[in-house]
This record gives sequence, structure tokens and C-alpha cells, in this order.
Amino acid sequence: MFNKSIWLKNFKEKKLDSLKEDIETDILIIGGGITGLSASYFLRNSNKNIVIVDSGRIACGTSSKTTGKITYLQGTIYQKISDICGTDTAYKYFSSQKEACSLVKNIIIDNNIKCDYQSNSSYIFTNKNISKVKSEMEVLNRFNTPFKISKSLPINYPIRLALKIDDSAVFHPIKYLMGIKKICLDSGIKMYENTMIKSLEKISDGYIATTNKYKIKTKRVVLACFYPSFLSPGLFPFRTYLKKEYICASLTDSYKRFNAIDDTSDVESIRYHSDNKNYLIYTGQSKKLGSNMNNEKNYSDLFWKVKSNFSDNIKYYWFNYDIMTADYMPLIGYLEKYNKNLLIGTGYNAWGMTNGTLAGKIISDLLLDKSNEYIDLFAPNRKTNILKIANTINYNLKNGLSFISSKVNSYYEFYPKNIKIVNKKVGIYTDDKKKEHKVCINCPHMKCGLVFNTIDKTWDCPCHGSRFNVNGKVIKGPSVDNITIK
Repeated sequence: MFNKSIWLKNFKEKKLDSLKEDIETDILIIGGGITGLSASYFLRNSNKNIVIVDSGRIACGTSSKTTGKITYLQGTIYQKISDICGTDTAYKYFSSQKEACSLVKNIIIDNNIKCDYQSNSSYIFTNKNISKVKSEMEVLNRFNTPFKISKSLPINYPIRLALKIDDSAVFHPIKYLMGIKKICLDSGIKMYENTMIKSLEKISDGYIATTNKYKIKTKRVVLACFYPSFLSPGLFPFRTYLKKEYICASLTDSYKRFNAIDDTSDVESIRYHSDNKNYLIYTGQSKKLGSNMNNEKNYSDLFWKVKSNFSDNIKYYWFNYDIMTADYMPLIGYLEKYNKNLLIGTGYNAWGMTNGTLAGKIISDLLLDKSNEYIDLFAPNRKTNILKIANTINYNLKNGLSFISSKVNSYYEFYPKNIKIVNKKVGIYTDDKKKEHKVCINCPHMKCGLVFNTIDKTWDCPCHGSRFNVNGKVIKGPSVDNITIK
């Protein structure tokens, strides 16, 4: 088995240069995933000087770990939004997802992007309580949306009830994003890989973004990275929480033209992929980040489920993070209400392919002073209500518990003998060659206690998802600082 996303198995894209000098630009896009590349695509003919920077490889972060579904059937999300914000708001979100599906399809057709795009059927299913699925049916009925009711999936898998639509799709996300990347590069947009922004300073006519060595002066900034680390901590840690989803791809004899997701908090998801061989891609064991950091057990439970029900020939396994918001809708638009120079796209509630594409369109329209019917719907400073506040308080409690737990439990029962914790401050990993690697186990972002990932051999933050290698180098934000002990 390979511990990596199936979408990266044949990835041979030539590396782009990192930033090697101070530069100026009209628009700086921080993050080269689905949001940053989509925004660039829609801005490519604007005569603006545009620069994209990414702390790693373009498109190889969160966007490379998705399941690659393009669907407006997103679990029981419309019921959830209706309960919090009302049916009208839920319908607007529904319309936005339909538009996002069309945007992706049109981009692929217009540019002849070879990304294994295939239309198929999409299901919401349950093998427990049918009430949630029935409630989603009622909401979709109010939207005058056609769907079918089924008591089975196209595979032999036990369910009690399912809702089905026929106009969804799947694709290969890396092939798609590489296609957009080429279009943008050919249009003159500059891109820099392995270029981490460590700070963002507001000046009279824009911003100064600073890396380890260089500065980027820009008029406007788009925060298209997964979790912006250089913002005031008051925005994200207290308005959102993170979920961690475990995914694997298993060889299978046949290819089924459907995708499905269940209605539970564990988020059981199924789709198929074919590239000379047939794979079933399965997601399960979805956890609130910090609630269960035993990766070996979580993967073991995932593998057991797949081998028991689908196929015992698992070839790839990986995990992904999702930012969840209080009203189940993304944060897209001006970060500060009266500041048109700082924009953001994030908080996609596990539906990054549609919402990331939509974010690119909305952000580009804002930058070009165009109208867009979804600007108010997704505005980061949109109005709140008592139910959103209740969810936000719940998120704060979860984040607080993760923080407290990370401080109290510096050593976990699942740690192997080659992991030692000294004074709850220093973590020591001893490798196969008996070499010790010492790091500080307090995350530089907000001082949560780090947990050792026995699968990936990394130190992971249970609060906000920062990750560090055994020598303390940051490999994923929001932290921008290392934990190396000198």
C-alpha cells in the first residue's frame, strides 16, 4: 500500500521556481489549490498583473486529497442550512452549487481539459435512521428538484433508504487543476512554489507579504490557502472547527457509475475511478480534529470496513482536513467589510470542488467590480442569528477541549517505545538508525500540544492542523514557524 493520494500516483509535473527576489504585483493570490487557480482562471484576461504563491507544490495540498466529486447532492446539507438560516437561504446555496457544477463542466469543455470527467448518479443513503434522508427529500421537493427514491445502491451494500439524482459527476482533480494551471501560465500569470508567506502587513496602498527572505508588494490580496495563519487569531479558531477524514482506494473488478454519501457524522462516501485499473475510493472515520489522534486505529477501522464490504486489495490511503463553518456555508469575499483589498475563500464544509470553483468566480467578480448574486450569501461578515451563535459556541467548546486535552495528555497510550516526551515540552523520536530527533511540542500557531503521527512520522496539531516533520520543520500551516530545538 502507498501512503498517498491516488491522484498523485503518476504526478510528474515539473517544479516551478520559488520566489528569489522582491517583486510587485496588482493581485497576490496566496494558495495554489482549487480556489487560487480558479480565481486566476477567471482573472486571466483582466490585464491585471497576477502572482500566485504556494507554500508547497501548486495543487498538491488539500485539493489533491479530495474524492473528486462534482455534485450538488451534499449529504443532508440543505436541511441543515434550512434549520439555521431558512429555506430561502438553503435554496440560494443549492442554486450556487448547481452553478458551480456547470462552471466546472464548462471549463473542462471550453478548454478540452483531459481530466477523466464523467457524469454519473449521486446518492444520499442511510442504513440507520431514515428521518434525515426523508427531511432532505422534503427540502428538495420545496426546491422543485427531481430525485428518485431507492432502497438499494448499484452495489451489494446494505442500506435502508436512498435519495438519488442523475446529474452529478466525478473527475480527476489533479488533472483538472494542472489543466487550469497551464492555461493561467500561458496567460502570463506568474506562479511560485515552495514560497511560504510568513506575514502580511497593511500599507497605505495595499499590502506587503513577506517570505523568509523576500517581500511582495501588492495592491490586493486573495487568501486562497486552506487556513490563513497570518490573520488575527480571532477569525478562524473561534468561528470554525476542523474535521479529519480518512480515505483509501482499493482495486476492484468492476467500475460502477455512481457516487454516494451517507447521512452520519462519520461521513461514509463511495465513488469509483478508472485509469487502466478500476478503483473504489472510500471515505470513512471522519473525526473532529483532536477527538481521536490514533491514526493507526482509524486507518485500521477504515480498512476493515472496506475489506468487509467491498475489496481487500487496498492500494492507496491518505487523509484530508475540512474546515467546518457555523451555518454550513463557505466564507467567500471581503475579509473586512470596508476593505476591498483583502479577500478570502475557505470554509467549504467538505465540498471543496464546487465551493472552491465558486469562490474563484466570486472573488474574481469582486476584484473586477462585477456583480455576482452570491456575494452577500457567502460574505465572511454576513449576518448571524441565535442558531449560528449556538453553533459557534459549540465550536469554541470543541476547540477548547482539544487545546486542554493537548496540554494534559502529552503522552498517548498508542505511542510506540521510540517516542518520548520530556517535561511536556520536548518530543523525542528515535528512528530506525537509533538517531534521536528532538523538537518542541508546543505548536507555534496557538500553543496547542502536538501529537505524534505514527503513520506519517510527523508531529500534528490537534487544534488547527499544523504539521511538522521529525526535525521540526513546518510542512503544513497554519503555523509558519518551525519547532526545531537548536
